[in-house]
Amino acid sequence: MKKVLNKILTILVLVFCMSLLALPAESTPSVGISVNTINVYLMNQDPDPADSGKYIDLRWRVVVTKIGTIDDLEFYLDAGYPFLFEAGDSPKKSLGKVVPSNEMEHYYVLHYKLRVAGNALKGEHNVSLRWNDGSGGYTEKYFTLYVDPSKPDFTIGALRTSPERLVQDTDEALLKVDIANIGSEDAENVKTTLALPKGFEASYAYSDEDALGTINESGSKTAHFYIDTAEGLQPGEYNATIIITYKEEDNEDNEYRTKLLPLNIPIKGSPYLVIESVETSPTKVYPNTYVNLLINVKNIGSEEVDAASLRMFKDSTQPFDFDEKSDFIGKLKPGESGEALIRLQVKEDALPKKYLLDVELRGVETNKDTVVLFSRTAPLVVYPAKESSISLLLPIGVIIVAAGVIGIVLYKKRRK
Repeated sequence: MKKVLNKILTILVLVFCMSLLALPAESTPSVGISVNTINVYLMNQDPDPADSGKYIDLRWRVVVTKIGTIDDLEFYLDAGYPFLFEAGDSPKKSLGKVVPSNEMEHYYVLHYKLRVAGNALKGEHNVSLRWNDGSGGYTEKYFTLYVDPSKPDFTIGALRTSPERLVQDTDEALLKVDIANIGSEDAENVKTTLALPKGFEASYAYSDEDALGTINESGSKTAHFYIDTAEGLQPGEYNATIIITYKEEDNEDNEYRTKLLPLNIPIKGSPYLVIESVETSPTKVYPNTYVNLLINVKNIGSEEVDAASLRMFKDSTQPFDFDEKSDFIGKLKPGESGEALIRLQVKEDALPKKYLLDVELRGVETNKDTVVLFSRTAPLVVYPAKESSISLLLPIGVIIVAAGVIGIVLYKKRRK
């Protein structure tokens, strides 16, 4: 009997324990420990991709699988550059209290509105979302947002020059620069300014500026600039800058943006002929005189010149007649000099002063068959005409004759 009772008691204990294990989860008493599972999914970003200078809406789906209560489900969005909280939104948001219910999952939508920086770069940018898990801890998850600025962007295409080869001491050289809009939006009121390095300057007022108007997306226009190059400018690449100002399409704030683009201006080596000195024979030149002009020409350029020659142009306002107006000099290497001889006659009515005679120096650049021309001036000083010996004796003769006449008159008066 005793054994039977022991078996019955054992069976009852086992049944009681099994019944406890079989109780439903909702009936398990809470002892201050909350077990929660929170999953967050990025539903969408609008627009996708985001555009620079504009707003972006972000929506997350929050799924809470829970056992227990969360007093305050808070989220914190950590969004650095290029995202800005400028739309009245703040990084911290609360979904309030989450309480137990018959549902195993609770669903929420978390919304943020941010502004994308105007200078945001194209590409992927990470943000993180952090929330409390109801047990004193935090969970953080990262999300990737894509930015593709819908705005104009520029690049420099071909550079064409006139003359084709830019050299030192050139006036009004034309630069044609293709400006291409490689962005994804039209650019309005486009204006270009050419910032020149030392050794270059604008040919005249505003010749370093050009207004291009609207450049459509994927389109291009050509900017025209007129520049002068300095004497003595060495061959090489010179760094200039094109400053582009423009307005984005549909820009309600009427803001202008600026883009700086580098431009290399190539300067080629070339001969460069100058008049180094002028000698006259005779040394002093007077009216009604025949003169030999010995003109020394030097190549101060970086390239050799063949068949250098000099030609002088007659100016009808100057008192000169030319016997020979041109002379051949020959080949001149860089640093070498040669001479040209010009013969002329100074007219009798020439006024005493310094005259500047127009000279053209011409040659052919060695191995390039390129004719080079240089306009120069040669000085010639004409001194006052010398007085002749007859003109000097004439006053003396007049005095002697006058004295003789006076003497005869006085002698006749005495005899009377």
